[in-house]
Amino acid sequence: MEQIRELIRKHIEANGYTIYSISNQSRINRTNLQKMLSGQRRLTTDAYDKLIPLLSLSPMEKDEFDKAFLIDQIGYERYQTHLQVKNILEIPAETLSQASDTLADSFITDIENLPSYTLLHDRFQITNLIYSIIYNAVSHISEPYLYIYADMSNAYMPILLKQFYNSHFSNLNIVQLLEFRKVQELSGNYDNLHNLKILTSLLPFFSAFPGKFTVHYYYAAHNDAHLSAIAFPNYMITNTHVIFLSPEFDTAFFVSNEDFHRHYMDVFGKAVGKSFVLTRGEQTAAELLDSLINVSPATNYPICINVQPTLEKYFTPEMLDKYMLDTPYRDILREKLLFRISQLALENHTVMFTEEGLELFTKHGKNINFPDELAKRIDVPDRISILEQIIATNDDPDDCTFLLLDKQKLHTSLNLTISFVPPMTTYLLLTRADGTSMIIPLQEHTICSSIMDFVQNMAGYGLVLSVDETNAILRRHIDELRRQE
Repeated sequence: MEQIRELIRKHIEANGYTIYSISNQSRINRTNLQKMLSGQRRLTTDAYDKLIPLLSLSPMEKDEFDKAFLIDQIGYERYQTHLQVKNILEIPAETLSQASDTLADSFITDIENLPSYTLLHDRFQITNLIYSIIYNAVSHISEPYLYIYADMSNAYMPILLKQFYNSHFSNLNIVQLLEFRKVQELSGNYDNLHNLKILTSLLPFFSAFPGKFTVHYYYAAHNDAHLSAIAFPNYMITNTHVIFLSPEFDTAFFVSNEDFHRHYMDVFGKAVGKSFVLTRGEQTAAELLDSLINVSPATNYPICINVQPTLEKYFTPEMLDKYMLDTPYRDILREKLLFRISQLALENHTVMFTEEGLELFTKHGKNINFPDELAKRIDVPDRISILEQIIATNDDPDDCTFLLLDKQKLHTSLNLTISFVPPMTTYLLLTRADGTSMIIPLQEHTICSSIMDFVQNMAGYGLVLSVDETNAILRRHIDELRRQE
């Protein structure tokens, strides 16, 4: 892709301008314009906005210019990181809901009679044998496990793990050890793009795997040339086998020797002992509330993304009594929610939310933060009241701001909601195929900072509607609800 300065210079010439004539028409100082176009001075937003209308751009050309200008402003690496975060937000619902009750119809049952050492050069055969070994373990061993040290950014790993998204593997314990990259040297920058690709591969696993899992990570300066020289840099450990995998996962060496097994169990255990915990799996709603209560949105994440606005901001004690079901957690959650509501009343922050989430609330009375097993759906009069209060809040410059994401430009899914407790924690709310939700906390700052950075720049990408556009849509929903009364 051409740099923005090259594009501007080319279109200045194509439109018959000279630097002198276009500086006059745009009212940009000629010397400053020359320095900006030669790279001696940064191209400013003000200069860009003045030049663009004079270049007779088609819509497609304008998009190309805007992309090139954004890359010039934030850097190519940061731009690529933003695209990866956008891909995560747009991950299809079916990708996050891959659990199945159907077992693979092709696997090896006679695992005990396999040779002690087996070398395979075919991905299908490799996947089939790994699946067969794990299937045998969960069928005949009381505490089956799968320990994984592998490059989760490789497209093969999600395909392999998908084999275990079945209730038959609910007693399987998976422990993963990941390498989060730094660029070149240990003191260098983090390879955020690589780390986010790992998260993209893990999301279906978090959502669909029925067993217990823990994910650990460590930081390393990555050297592709060094890794390519290692025949089997990835490995897995089962109750019966150690499985070594090539860099591209197209060759595998299966070993069922007890000494090998003991050695690699020791190696893996020591590595995990020196690592950090990314996640220990699902967290309860009460635990999430505890974390959120201890952090101020206005201070720590003034701009955030959610499926819905902060609807609980407008809940009264009477509404909680009206809608919360009589469960063992009722009194504890009620107390925590009341405290959280008191916090939200004092804090100003911006929440960007989806039209799908808005329709879930207006059409069905569903607050996504209140699971159906804990609370009833909100009735129509209260829905209208809350929507009116959101509009009033948007019209108050001293209060919170709630903005709809532009669904034509960002195709989000109700299956994924992201919240932050900086500097380390990213909370993922994942909705399974059966409608139940799970909360996964990720404790790692490059993921948290990269996603936050994109969220805080979404308006600059044109992905967010204005206050007036948002309020107009909210009013349309109110009119529809009033017709139901």
